[in-house]
Amino acid sequence: MNDTRQTYSIYRDNDLVAADLPSLISIMKYVRNDARREHAQGRPACYLITGSLGYKRQGSHLKGRVVWNG
Repeated sequence: MNDTRQTYSIYRDNDLVAADLPSLISIMKYVRNDARREHAQGRPACYLITGSLGYKRQGSHLKGRVVWNG
């Protein structure tokens, strides 16, 4: 039996910040916390989440929250 599970990676401003994460929920939590840290430093941040099975989501930090495109 083929048990293929998707793993996710997070990129901030085209730099890999986390890889091989198994859960989309944990990724969203990580992105929110990272966006808060970047905002506290005065740096805007753009995020890209990719999955090993083709999942892709892009967003940016705007006005205290992460806004996802699409």
